[in-house]
Formats: sequence, structure tokens, C-alpha cells
Amino acid sequence: MNKTILTLAALSALPLMGASAGSDSVASTDKAFVQAYEKGDMAAVKKYLDPDFTWIDTDGVFYSKDDALALGLKPLVPSEGDVKITEHKYGKLVWLQENLGNKYAAHFWVERPGGWKLLHTSEIATRPGSENPDGRSPYAIPCVNPCQTMPYRPVTANEKAAIKAWMEQEDGTPEHWRLHVADDNVMIGSYGVSTKMDRWNSISKRNPNAPKVGVAPVLFGRMWDTGTAVVALMCQPTYAGKAYWSSRVFAPNKDGLWQMMESYHITIQASGVMNEVQGK
Repeated sequence: MNKTILTLAALSALPLMGASAGSDSVASTDKAFVQAYEKGDMAAVKKYLDPDFTWIDTDGVFYSKDDALALGLKPLVPSEGDVKITEHKYGKLVWLQENLGNKYAAHFWVERPGGWKLLHTSEIATRPGSENPDGRSPYAIPCVNPCQTMPYRPVTANEKAAIKAWMEQEDGTPEHWRLHVADDNVMIGSYGVSTKMDRWNSISKRNPNAPKVGVAPVLFGRMWDTGTAVVALMCQPTYAGKAYWSSRVFAPNKDGLWQMMESYHITIQASGVMNEVQGK
């Protein structure tokens, strides 16, 4: 087996590193989890899964823990081959990405009293951009949801901080977006991979006179506060495109500023193309 391990502890998460003993073992735990799946050792698999475990596959299908086990799902990225591992540590949360060719899997590991448990899995096999029906509305659409309100009520101080930062990030002010997206953030989407600089260059080239279109609203939201970071799962319909699932990590940087550290966007292939009707 030839497996390349690349550990990239995000600079913005430096103050959180070392906050959780044993986090260096997460990569080996993740490997054991994938191998247990491949061997069909479901008794071992179950021991790794958090009670709140959820799984979103590359077609944008959402599975609860029980459904994933009952349907016998298999990990998209195998344990064999030249698999590149990227590991970002946020204290009691470790975000680990497996990548082989056009296949990506993000595993969200959280430290519980009984050890490291897998909270969430997002999988993407990137598709040609030509298949993407996404477009841009020819008229302005104000950002009400999520800039002003969301169908989710934060419970903890960390959840409130994460949502406040994300609302500001998406309020249509380019500099706010730049401020709240971590410098090493790489968005993995169903139709490609883009760095923060890729997206910033695209934002900078927009016609300033074009209609302002708000970010995709949130129809469903769920958050998990791990104590040192927040995992956010949302379902969002894209204007002139298909709906998608977003799986994100929010955490404070070294200066205490809450930022979006990780982001996966998985298009729901069964979704219709969503259209906003222009009001009178």
C-alpha cells in the first residue's frame, strides 16, 4: 500500500493545537475505520461512529447512522492506493480529508469521553463543470436568509459566534467574505476544487453594476459545538441551480476571529433547478 500522509494544521487553528491529547492518533484511527468497512467488520465500524453520525454521499443523498449501516454503504475513497491525507486539528475536532484522483472524503472526528468518534462524512467525486446548471440571477435578490435570519436557533456561545461570523461573511461585502474565510481554506465542490484566492479573484472580477444576488438560503441547518470548533451541516438551494449540502467547520483563529475553516459543497443530483421569482 502506498499512502501519502500530509498533515496541514491550519495556521488559523494554531492556538487550538495540542488542546486535545491523542489527536495525532486520528489518522491511524481513520485508516482503521476505512479498513474495517472494507473487511465488512461492522462490529468494529459501529464502535467508531458517534451517536449523531451522518453521511452525505457524492450524489447528495443524506443518511443517518442507522440508515448508513442498514444500507451497507462503503467509503468512496479506499484505503489502498496513493491516497493523500490532509489533517487539520481544531482541539477536540479533527477534520481529515482523503483524496484519490477526483474522489474526496471529509471525515469529521470529534473527541468524546470514550475516545475519537466519527461525527460526519461528506464525499465528493468531482464532475465536469459543463454538467453544472448553476447560473446567476439577472435581477437583484436581497440576502434575508441567512444574512438576517435562519431556520436554526444557536444554543451555545460558540454556535452564536459561528453564525454571526458566517452571516457577516455572506452579507455581500467582499471584504467581509475575505476576512471570515481562512487563508488556507479550500472548497471542495461537486464540480471542482477552489482555493480562497481562486474565489477571491472571481469575486474581484464581478461587474460592480451587476444585480446583487444574496447567498443561497438555508432550508435546513444543524450544528455541533465540540468546545473548540463548530461543525455546521446545511441544505441550501442555489438560485438558478440545484440545491446542495454544505459541510463546514468554523473556529476562531489565533486572534480570536471566527472564520470558516473547511467547506464541502455537495450538489443534490436529484434536485430540480431552483428559481427565484422576482417580486413586483
